[in-house]
Amino acid sequence: MRPGSVLRQFTYDPWPVLLAMAGLGLALSVYNDITTNGPAFCVTVDGLSIFTSWPAALQAELALNPPQRILAGWALMLLAMMPPLLATPLIHVWRSSLPSRRIQASVGFLLGYGAMWMAAGPLLIALALLLQMAAAENALAVALLVAMLWSASPWHRAALNRGHRMGRLSLFGWAANRDCLIRGLAHGLFCIVSCWAWMVVPLVSGSWHIPMMLLAGAILLAERLIAAKTPRWG
Repeated sequence: MRPGSVLRQFTYDPWPVLLAMAGLGLALSVYNDITTNGPAFCVTVDGLSIFTSWPAALQAELALNPPQRILAGWALMLLAMMPPLLATPLIHVWRSSLPSRRIQASVGFLLGYGAMWMAAGPLLIALALLLQMAAAENALAVALLVAMLWSASPWHRAALNRGHRMGRLSLFGWAANRDCLIRGLAHGLFCIVSCWAWMVVPLVSGSWHIPMMLLAGAILLAERLIAAKTPRWG
């Protein structure tokens, strides 16, 4: 596909809305980092180096960053990175629903998808904290290496392929609402499996949190735009 054709598709619905949502999430993430003296996901690498055990590091993290602040920062990170990845499934949900139910169907899908990612947030943040303890000042380099290896693996491609599959949705009543919610949960699950490594990168980036978030988001979007293919190393 020519670069012009790729860029042109971003002018079609729902891309402008999704890109605007991502821009809003990015702006709020920048504002949140400025007003709270940095991202809420981790203490500094220097601060972590004084701890020799996981419980002590976790206690320090929660002392400096209350859970509600951590979850709010994670939600803003999702808002900045995830909307562009949802163009294809949202188009499927929209076109597979009755005109009178399209908004409702889209909301149900997004609720399921968002719930999966919010549930995964504490696990990925804990993983990032462990990585910072283990690798100290090399945590970002290690996270980038792991993310690149995961992107090259057949398991990553298998998860991406599974995420490309769009099942049928019921048209009426409770069954339609159930199918949209389940579709959102399922898509969120396979999105987590395929994206987890790149999501850890901004979490260990410290002052580079925003640039690494942009880099990871661009890579995840590029991966989504590639058609499904046979899982293999590459």
